[in-house]
Amino acid sequence: MTLTTALSIVLAVLFVATGAGKLVGARRSIEARDHFRMSAALWRTIGALEWAGAAGLVIGSFAWEWVAHAATVGLGLLMAGATITRLRYDSKAAGVVVDLVLLGLLIMLLFLDR
Repeated sequence: MTLTTALSIVLAVLFVATGAGKLVGARRSIEARDHFRMSAALWRTIGALEWAGAAGLVIGSFAWEWVAHAATVGLGLLMAGATITRLRYDSKAAGVVVDLVLLGLLIMLLFLDR
Protein backbone atom coordinates (compact mmCIF):
# COMPACT_ATOMS: atom_id res chain seq x y z
CA MET A 1 0.00 0.00 0.00
CA THR A 2 1.46 3.33 -1.00
CA LEU A 3 1.52 6.43 1.18
CA THR A 4 -1.08 8.02 -1.08
CA THR A 5 -3.50 5.11 -0.72
CA ALA A 6 -2.96 4.87 3.03
CA LEU A 7 -3.50 8.61 3.54
CA SER A 8 -6.59 8.51 1.31
CA ILE A 9 -8.11 5.71 3.36
CA VAL A 10 -7.33 7.37 6.69
CA LEU A 11 -8.85 10.65 5.52
CA ALA A 12 -11.86 8.81 4.09
CA VAL A 13 -12.51 7.13 7.45
CA LEU A 14 -12.27 10.47 9.25
CA PHE A 15 -14.68 12.17 6.85
CA VAL A 16 -17.14 9.25 7.02
CA ALA A 17 -17.11 9.56 10.81
CA THR A 18 -17.64 13.32 10.87
CA GLY A 19 -20.25 13.13 8.13
CA ALA A 20 -22.12 10.41 9.98
CA GLY A 21 -22.57 12.64 13.00
CA LYS A 22 -24.11 15.31 10.81
CA LEU A 23 -26.35 12.89 8.91
CA VAL A 24 -27.73 10.97 11.90
CA GLY A 25 -28.08 14.03 14.12
CA ALA A 26 -25.70 13.08 16.92
CA ARG A 27 -26.14 15.26 20.00
CA ARG A 28 -22.64 16.81 19.84
CA SER A 29 -23.05 17.42 16.13
CA ILE A 30 -26.34 19.24 16.70
CA GLU A 31 -24.72 21.34 19.42
CA ALA A 32 -21.94 22.30 16.99
CA ARG A 33 -24.50 23.09 14.27
CA ASP A 34 -26.37 25.37 16.65
CA HIS A 35 -23.14 27.05 17.76
CA PHE A 36 -22.32 27.82 14.12
CA ARG A 37 -25.92 28.96 13.49
CA MET A 38 -26.45 26.66 10.52
CA SER A 39 -29.70 25.23 9.31
CA ALA A 40 -30.34 21.51 9.65
CA ALA A 41 -30.52 21.17 5.86
CA LEU A 42 -27.12 22.81 5.35
CA TRP A 43 -25.59 20.69 8.13
CA ARG A 44 -26.88 17.47 6.52
CA THR A 45 -25.65 18.67 3.13
CA ILE A 46 -22.16 19.15 4.55
CA GLY A 47 -22.32 15.64 6.01
CA ALA A 48 -23.38 14.21 2.65
CA LEU A 49 -20.55 16.09 0.91
CA GLU A 50 -18.09 14.65 3.44
CA TRP A 51 -19.34 11.15 2.61
CA ALA A 52 -19.15 11.83 -1.12
CA GLY A 53 -15.61 13.12 -0.73
CA ALA A 54 -14.62 10.08 1.30
CA ALA A 55 -16.05 7.79 -1.37
CA GLY A 56 -14.19 9.74 -4.02
CA LEU A 57 -10.90 9.34 -2.15
CA VAL A 58 -11.33 5.57 -1.97
CA ILE A 59 -12.62 5.11 -5.51
CA GLY A 60 -9.90 7.35 -6.88
CA SER A 61 -7.22 5.39 -5.07
CA PHE A 62 -8.15 2.18 -6.85
CA ALA A 63 -9.78 3.24 -10.13
CA TRP A 64 -10.04 6.72 -11.61
CA GLU A 65 -7.33 9.10 -10.45
CA TRP A 66 -9.32 12.18 -11.48
CA VAL A 67 -12.04 11.23 -8.99
CA ALA A 68 -9.51 11.31 -6.16
CA HIS A 69 -8.24 14.71 -7.29
CA ALA A 70 -11.77 16.12 -7.45
CA ALA A 71 -12.62 14.66 -4.02
CA THR A 72 -9.43 16.05 -2.52
CA VAL A 73 -10.15 19.54 -3.85
CA GLY A 74 -13.78 19.35 -2.70
CA LEU A 75 -12.86 18.20 0.80
CA GLY A 76 -10.17 20.87 0.93
CA LEU A 77 -12.77 23.53 0.14
CA LEU A 78 -15.01 22.12 2.88
CA MET A 79 -12.13 22.29 5.37
CA ALA A 80 -11.31 25.86 4.34
CA GLY A 81 -14.94 26.75 4.96
CA ALA A 82 -14.91 24.92 8.28
CA THR A 83 -11.83 26.84 9.39
CA ILE A 84 -13.36 30.17 8.43
CA THR A 85 -16.59 29.25 10.21
CA ARG A 86 -14.73 28.28 13.38
CA LEU A 87 -12.77 31.53 13.36
CA ARG A 88 -15.93 33.53 12.69
CA TYR A 89 -17.79 32.03 15.65
CA ASP A 90 -14.86 32.18 18.07
CA SER A 91 -14.54 28.43 18.49
CA LYS A 92 -11.89 26.65 20.51
CA ALA A 93 -8.38 26.78 19.10
CA ALA A 94 -8.15 22.98 19.05
CA GLY A 95 -10.93 22.78 16.46
CA VAL A 96 -9.21 25.30 14.22
CA VAL A 97 -5.94 23.38 14.50
CA VAL A 98 -7.64 20.09 13.59
CA ASP A 99 -9.29 21.73 10.57
CA LEU A 100 -5.96 23.17 9.43
CA VAL A 101 -4.17 19.84 9.89
CA LEU A 102 -6.81 18.09 7.80
CA LEU A 103 -6.54 20.82 5.17
CA GLY A 104 -2.76 20.39 5.15
CA LEU A 105 -3.08 16.63 4.72
CA LEU A 106 -5.49 17.14 1.83
CA ILE A 107 -3.08 19.56 0.16
CA MET A 108 -0.25 17.08 0.66
CA LEU A 109 -2.41 14.31 -0.80
CA LEU A 110 -3.21 16.43 -3.83
CA PHE A 111 0.46 16.85 -4.65
CA LEU A 112 1.67 13.33 -3.87
CA ASP A 113 2.49 11.26 -6.90
CA ARG A 114 -0.43 8.92 -7.55
